[in-house]
Amino acid sequence: MADYMKPVVFGLGNQKFGVDINLVQSIEDRIKIVPVPNAVKYVSGIVNMRGDVIPVFSLKKKFGMDEDSLNKGENMIIVNLPDMKLALEVDSVLEIGDIDKDKIVEMPLIAKMQGTEYLDRVAEVDGDLIILLDVIKILTEEEADGVKKFAEEMNKDN
Repeated sequence: MADYMKPVVFGLGNQKFGVDINLVQSIEDRIKIVPVPNAVKYVSGIVNMRGDVIPVFSLKKKFGMDEDSLNKGENMIIVNLPDMKLALEVDSVLEIGDIDKDKIVEMPLIAKMQGTEYLDRVAEVDGDLIILLDVIKILTEEEADGVKKFAEEMNKDN
């Protein structure tokens, strides 16, 4: 692990999360999401980013959070996963910043259970706790297969 991490910090409801900037392709706002009937459970729809049709993934649905406060399509973080691109739907992108390694601790074991392997570490910044996500593990194998097939079908139709 490097001496620091440079996360993109974003808000979901009143919580702060971060993803490693090395996996972020872009940060977008005000993109129209096209809903897709019968899509995979956490997929809100699709967006067209420079010719790529990218599935939009709802972190709020994944985390079981109240979705009322989410402005659909207002803010997205486009991440590059090993086999696909994914647009993470977020309430707001707050900052991009360095976090010293002494401010980062492992996620408490009680919070890490089967199905939450993506809860990587926790950082303390200016009195706030930021949950650092391992976006490569955000999808279960079944979800990843479903989203991958979905994305391939959408891109094939283009």
